Amino acid sequence: MRSIAALCMGAFLLLAGAPANANDSTASLDTGELVLVPNADIELLEEDLFISPERIRVRYLFRNTSAEPITTVVAFPLPPVDLGEDVGYAIYPKDPINFVDFRLWVDGEPKPFQTDARAMVGGRNVTDVLEASNIPLTTFIEDMQSFDQLRVRPDLMPPGVMEKLEAEGIARDEDGYFSPQWTTYVSFYWTQTFPPGQTVEIAHAYVPAPTVTFFTGYDIDERTFHDDVCIDEAFERAARKKLRATADDTLEARLLTYILTTANNWRGSIGRFHLTIDKGSTDTLVSLCRDGIRKTGPTTFEWTADNFSPDKELKMLFVKPLPNY
Repeated sequence: MRSIAALCMGAFLLLAGAPANANDSTASLDTGELVLVPNADIELLEEDLFISPERIRVRYLFRNTSAEPITTVVAFPLPPVDLGEDVGYAIYPKDPINFVDFRLWVDGEPKPFQTDARAMVGGRNVTDVLEASNIPLTTFIEDMQSFDQLRVRPDLMPPGVMEKLEAEGIARDEDGYFSPQWTTYVSFYWTQTFPPGQTVEIAHAYVPAPTVTFFTGYDIDERTFHDDVCIDEAFERAARKKLRATADDTLEARLLTYILTTANNWRGSIGRFHLTIDKGSTDTLVSLCRDGIRKTGPTTFEWTADNFSPDKELKMLFVKPLPNY
């Protein structure tokens, strides 16, 4: 089976407006690049993170510890989407660029943001070429019919367009099907002022796109996911029981990754970190590498830490019966 590729998303990045230097993280938006910049004056007092297979919500409390206001660019980058990979994406959004339905609030009020989207082949920016040919930077289209029309696009293109795309390594005509060969980068960003000595609340929400694949007895025996999500004996027993109840010894697995380590670019550690995981259904199993998690409801689990400095990303495995199509 071809798995559905993951989009691993996480914390904000802070950006500055100074020219780029070789040996530090200072960056510029002059070329449109959105690059991580450590900041020694802004503390991340709290991070309240809610994760489910269908929705991620995050609430941050920041404080500027300096005596002067800090106005900078804050960005939320999505992981690169390699459209040349032999994978499919179970995403059919209304907006092919903001395909995760990203939304932003500052101090409780909705805040507008800008979007930076580009298509790259190697180190070349081919965004203009695709836009001139009316080809979306992602193949994330609202419905399967529109997606199918895109896949047979070589037959519909004006003369010479497909030849140009192939010559530049941007796309291939594979037996009459349009095969993208570029990687799309999307970031959402906005200008943010942090007043001196004051707390600023930033919150956002979006739809995750985890890796989706099959889960069988082989995955238990070969410990396929163990290094990522620390599957224990209780999970194995429950999974084997669910597998025995299926007609074909197969369950659905969703592997979701949340990027935590970018929080280390703020001043100090996260003062208070609170994680809530909602597996969505009592028929779903969940596993992750985190000691001390408390079950707080039929489908919810929580974990809290003070002065938290994440040293790795947060990975979760959700396993449930296959949907009925």
